[in-house]
Amino acid sequence: EAALRAYYINDDQQEYELQTFTQQVLLSDDVINRNDAAEDSNLGSVFRESVPEAWIIRAKPKDEEVIRIYPAWLKVGMAYVSLRVNKDSTVQTVIKEVLPLLGRQTECLQNFKLVEVLMGSKQVQRMVLDNQELILNRLKDIRKTSIRQMNQTRFYIVENSKSIIQVNLFVGGLPPQLSPEEYTNILKEELAIKRPGDAGQHLTEHEPAVCPGGQEGILACISDRVASRIRAVIVPLESALASKIPQNCCPLLVFVNPKSGGLKGRDLLYSFRKLLNPHQVFELTNGGPLPGFHTFSKVPSFRVLVCGGDGTVGWVLGALEEIRHKLVCSEPSVAILPLGTGNDLGRVLRWGAGYSGEDPYSILVSVDEADDVLMDRWTILLDAEEPAEGAENGIAEPEPPKIVQMNNYCGLGIDAELSLDFHHAREEEPGKFNSRFHNKGVYVKVGLQKISHTRNLHKDIKLQVDQHEVELPSIEGLIFINIPSWGSGADLWGSESDNRFEKPRIDDGLLEVVGVTGVVHMGQVQGGFRSGIRIAQGSYFRVTLLKPIPVQVDGEPWIQAPGQIIISAAGPKVHMLKKSKQKQKK
Repeated sequence: EAALRAYYINDDQQEYELQTFTQQVLLSDDVINRNDAAEDSNLGSVFRESVPEAWIIRAKPKDEEVIRIYPAWLKVGMAYVSLRVNKDSTVQTVIKEVLPLLGRQTECLQNFKLVEVLMGSKQVQRMVLDNQELILNRLKDIRKTSIRQMNQTRFYIVENSKSIIQVNLFVGGLPPQLSPEEYTNILKEELAIKRPGDAGQHLTEHEPAVCPGGQEGILACISDRVASRIRAVIVPLESALASKIPQNCCPLLVFVNPKSGGLKGRDLLYSFRKLLNPHQVFELTNGGPLPGFHTFSKVPSFRVLVCGGDGTVGWVLGALEEIRHKLVCSEPSVAILPLGTGNDLGRVLRWGAGYSGEDPYSILVSVDEADDVLMDRWTILLDAEEPAEGAENGIAEPEPPKIVQMNNYCGLGIDAELSLDFHHAREEEPGKFNSRFHNKGVYVKVGLQKISHTRNLHKDIKLQVDQHEVELPSIEGLIFINIPSWGSGADLWGSESDNRFEKPRIDDGLLEVVGVTGVVHMGQVQGGFRSGIRIAQGSYFRVTLLKPIPVQVDGEPWIQAPGQIIISAAGPKVHMLKKSKQKQKK
């Protein structure tokens, strides 16, 4: 029972047994050289059983079983049918028995096939089963490979299609800003696409290429990829057929970052692939968010669920902004399942401080019943005035301006300095940063080391808000906040009414500017004893840096060289989903 629970397998434990895994050890090395031993002598005496190294959990063999068959077409009100199979049941007999249960009894058996689908972590794998294959033998083979794999495998009944197979490949990691012809040449030469015309005619940096020929076509496309001189990310894409989606249906596109929240991200990936169509659930470490948006590009209406920390949410929103003009549904609403450390945006939208093992089905119901809200996003232009080192001919040129997007907050000074120290500690020992508790402990540790340090940030920067100069008080940190949650749930602005400023909202087109006097002040804000020093509220900001200063945007820190930082609203507001206060109806 403990082993099944550890592997998230909900079957009856009576169907399984444990076997010991032991290694036989020779009592004497000389036994190998005993060539004069009689052929029928019992060599067992020269081995001794060692202490069991492990237990292996195995499924007990069965003479009959109940399997689930899923229709590979949309059938409202029926997710699957259950069928009892025995040792004589073949793929063909299963198809014959399933069709009447799905209301397709008048159709010819030859028009259908049974497909085995493995919903693995990286991508979904499919295999068409031979009509004469015995189903129980197939189940036995899968379980022999892995009981967990059996738990991630489904059987679909699929209509045979005579249409030309077309496979979309997402190719990422290519050099940016080339012409369509140059991208086509890279695909032909570097990725060994065999025939002219196999590559799509209108390619850009993030376009999918088209390769005819099904699985074999994919293999032909990437056959020489290993030896390629470029490091490309290649993801086969399904295409969502918008014509087959019922009216008033709003599918869910799910992105999961398996690196967030310990191993919870990986388990959620498996759960959502089972509850939904596995092709609508994407792992972000395999090509990022763009493959998912390409798959849903023709869907007239859809929503997005992002499973990860605030950084993951920012990644997906940035990709959405980049590809919005290619989507039929250009403004999908985005829900959050918080898996990170701070999860400030998740807190504000009522999704909680962090995922703690709730039932994935109830999460989907909550997404379905969530309220649509708007949220501002901000563009930050970083224009360093110091010239870059190592320029040609000994003539130094300034670095080109850098643009980043902001959803939550931007910090300068002590706030960013702590983030930078935490970032460096995580890079040195990434294996230790696998729990929120440990992560917050490291933040406390780096904060305590900075208590005695004194900085005069107000002397090193100048602030202009909506074209007006603002005099800064004596502070060590300056923070621009878009949402009423900072540093894992603290209210930096505070709830006191103030006639000088409007009450902050996430869709008011305004940022709040707050100062902190040091690490102790930050700790008091985190504990709820104080709020920050309110400095300004506005929609356009210019910060002049007189010396290199630590900067962080949504938890990503760096040292910014002297120069200008300009913060302004970033295009249209984004549609977010806020968890409903009401109890679930469904």
